[in-house]
Amino acid sequence: MHDDLDPLMEQYEIDALLAYGSSFENPNIYWLTGFLSPDDIIYLKNKGEEPLVASAFLAIERVKKESFIKKTHDLSEIYIQLLKQNKKIRDNMDRAYDDLLKNQFSGKVLGVPDEFPASFLVMLQKMGYEIKVVRDLVTEARATKSAKEIKIIKKAGDATTDAITQIIEIVKDSDIGANNVLMHNKEPLTVGKVKNALDHFLLDKNAESAEDAILAVGEKAFDWHYLGVPEDKLKSEVPIILDVFPRLKQDRYIADVTRTFVKGAVPKRVREMYEAVEEAANATVDALTDGAVIDDVNMACFKTLEKHGFDSRRLNPDAKNGMTHGLGHGIGLDVHELPSTYSRQDLYAEGNVMAIEPGVYLEGIGGVRIENDYAVTKGKAIRLTTGIDNVLYV
Repeated sequence: MHDDLDPLMEQYEIDALLAYGSSFENPNIYWLTGFLSPDDIIYLKNKGEEPLVASAFLAIERVKKESFIKKTHDLSEIYIQLLKQNKKIRDNMDRAYDDLLKNQFSGKVLGVPDEFPASFLVMLQKMGYEIKVVRDLVTEARATKSAKEIKIIKKAGDATTDAITQIIEIVKDSDIGANNVLMHNKEPLTVGKVKNALDHFLLDKNAESAEDAILAVGEKAFDWHYLGVPEDKLKSEVPIILDVFPRLKQDRYIADVTRTFVKGAVPKRVREMYEAVEEAANATVDALTDGAVIDDVNMACFKTLEKHGFDSRRLNPDAKNGMTHGLGHGIGLDVHELPSTYSRQDLYAEGNVMAIEPGVYLEGIGGVRIENDYAVTKGKAIRLTTGIDNVLYV
């Protein structure tokens, strides 16, 4: 949360945090300012003080109206001087930073996140400023969500599960044709058609695919990040993985939901995979709480899968079958955020939001994965992606 910034600045031994960019391209800028715009802006926060935004012209006026940050620094006069001199603003940002920092910064060490432009970093060093790259400072602060953020992620989750439900209805309405190919409106149901429909359903909820959806049919899902190509045909009697991670267009937060469905007869081995994955998901959620050691939660999943006879890379790094990826990831303005399930000795904290995605993958069969998003509390984790069954036999 924003309240974590000052303690983290103390921990990272910086006197101010400096960030730059557009909130559409840089989620950190949106989180730090609440200002949604294609305009590049500068964010500056001195330790122990209220932050400010520096910009110019109409953008600074919109910042005053739309950002939750109330302090601003107007660079309009600097930009006008550059324009009168027929100079590009972008090529002369030393003038803007000189004006900003001489008036607003009195410390010694400026911290910048990883995405801060390298050319600006070198420029500031040449201007005499001590710069320290603080790669994880903002992402660590973002890892603990406010009640408002959790509510927005729940909204993204509702959009996601609703869109998946509508895709399942299309599958239900499909017939089984030659070679087990699903036929919808007398034409083969392809990955391309399903993804196009998915995009429309998401847009109806003011959401859009954050990157791309995963739609992997049958044994192709053994590669758990196989996206699916448009001409792939959906088929009956095989597991089909649909992994959807859309962003709300206005609120910018993301949900991440995966369902595996089978149309028609379900092979015995696939049922066994489903049963193991669902039990592993339940065991994981039972362990996911404030103060829990991350690897204890990991092991709740992997030990459950082991009990069902399925291997994992956590217990056997040489494993080729079984669960060959991590348990999940934090989620928020990005699909993958902190906490990381690979930070095994770290602790979960109230306010973390996790996408939990146990899965089993067998060569020659494919995969079964179930993924839901949870808010960590001092009690049992709260599921944010509701309204759809975990197991879908269509």
